Amino acid sequence: MVFRIVADSSINMLGMDHVDFATVPMKILSGLNEYTDDASLNVESMCLDLETSKMKSSTSCPNILEWKDAFEGADEVLAITISKQLSGSYSSCTQAMTEFLEENPGAKGYVFDSLSTGPMMRMIAEKAVSIRNEGKDFEQMLEELNYFRQHARLIFTLASMNNLAKNGRVSPAIAKAAGILGIRLIAMGDETGSIKQIGRCRGENKLPRILLEEMEKNTYEGGHVHMDHCLNPRLADRIRDAILEKYPQAVVTIGEVTGLCAYYAERGGIIIGFEKREAGL
Repeated sequence: MVFRIVADSSINMLGMDHVDFATVPMKILSGLNEYTDDASLNVESMCLDLETSKMKSSTSCPNILEWKDAFEGADEVLAITISKQLSGSYSSCTQAMTEFLEENPGAKGYVFDSLSTGPMMRMIAEKAVSIRNEGKDFEQMLEELNYFRQHARLIFTLASMNNLAKNGRVSPAIAKAAGILGIRLIAMGDETGSIKQIGRCRGENKLPRILLEEMEKNTYEGGHVHMDHCLNPRLADRIRDAILEKYPQAVVTIGEVTGLCAYYAERGGIIIGFEKREAGL
């Protein structure tokens, strides 16, 4: 029996130890350049290109065939996607899963909308592995994952909003003002998978404290935190230290974004997934 986890590349990892795991790549288009979000991508070079290019940029999600290819050979497939409010990845994955299950009548499969991206997707994948390692079946795993997803949140802070502005997510005027004044956006994913701005902060000095306060408003009490940064390890370390100073028992892990999240987070961005009080882990 082959149990496989498949995710689009906004999960910010390319493999999991002792797990049958695969990613399907997003693509980032910048002028005449196309970047595939896989192991060959140099994130810093891509960011530099995006920062200096005056041409329009965009992203594209995996197609149906790419998802189906990643499912082939598995008996049970858990597919995890970026929030369907943010990308067409969920839609193409759902169509691929329908075709895969029709062609493989004995297989099981489920498309799990993470309602988030990046570190929250990773936490969902890790939770799935933990549940299966307890000997629970596919249906029990889905039930517990749905509960976990309801009791975890994503918060992020950006130093630049240029790419969000280029893709109509914020107004160009706000993005320009933020760049000139050194203002960082603070936003959070809600229970529907949409992004809500919750604040701003000038510079980075007070940022770790402000982020922790916002997490606590959402009933964070020292649970697991996974944080991904875009070329900003120093700030990630400061946020981790602020969390551990108040919650020494917390497990805080730090990773780096890959291409899709780097495109939207941009240089200096931080994305944080965290367990709320009710996560029950």
